Amino acid sequence: MDKNEILEKNREDNRGADERFRILNQRQSAVMVGAMLAMWLILFLWNVFRGLDTSQGGAIMLSGVAAMGFWQFYQFRMKFSLACGLLAAFGAATFAVKYIMGTM
Repeated sequence: MDKNEILEKNREDNRGADERFRILNQRQSAVMVGAMLAMWLILFLWNVFRGLDTSQGGAIMLSGVAAMGFWQFYQFRMKFSLACGLLAAFGAATFAVKYIMGTM
């Protein structure tokens, strides 16, 4: 196989993206989730110490983490991402139900 055939096979394996783009996308996702979790933790603790309900923010944040986990599993077949997505989806649903029940 020549160089172009190897590159084309690599693009097919990576669904149209080259290896560098795939790695950068994974790092970007990790940084984004880290920043979201840090901000959520600060606001969560603020609300806990003030005695306020924390379920709405938890549902929103965990739904984003779940979506990212499912997308990474779909794109890269990362089993750890699937597990994190399922756990986050369960948490998001739990927080959402708690928030809805509390506002009825």
